[in-house]
Amino acid sequence: MSSRASTVVYPAVARWGDIDRESFDSYYARWPPELRTIPRSVAEDWIHRHWRDFHEYWEPLQPHRWRFSLQRFSNERILSVDHVLEWIPELDAEGVEYVNGAERSRAGFAQFMLAQGTFPVPILVAENAGHIVHPRGFGEKMKQPFQLIEGHCRLACIRGMIQSRHKRLQEQHEVWVAELRE
Repeated sequence: MSSRASTVVYPAVARWGDIDRESFDSYYARWPPELRTIPRSVAEDWIHRHWRDFHEYWEPLQPHRWRFSLQRFSNERILSVDHVLEWIPELDAEGVEYVNGAERSRAGFAQFMLAQGTFPVPILVAENAGHIVHPRGFGEKMKQPFQLIEGHCRLACIRGMIQSRHKRLQEQHEVWVAELRE
């Protein structure tokens, strides 16, 4: 670890887990310049929203050193996004519930996706990170070509839409792609 990396501190989200959690705008105003390499929307949808898991599992991988790019994925490419352990079969089971009118389909993001045919906000994946052990994979290395990092429920929903050939499914979807650097 470089000395530069060791001095970077991710501020904690104040009152995380409480009903009055710190707003994203307040949180982001406290970000040091070294973290501005992480796109604002990634900071909001991943770090701020999932602070405890991010801090415990992902912060040690130094995401401020990663290279992020916003890309458009076809439905076929979406299906190449994988996950360690047995997550994809579980996400596929959830995906069926999103598209068949089960209770899951009533979630706000699912309503958006079923109406618009795409994500309300891009998911986050790591590209070609198979040489890195997944922080929650019990020693298993990340999947290739794409390892899901954030957006499990959204990925489940879009997979369900793809597999059922949902009538509103769009052909392309925005995805944040991260190139992890060690």
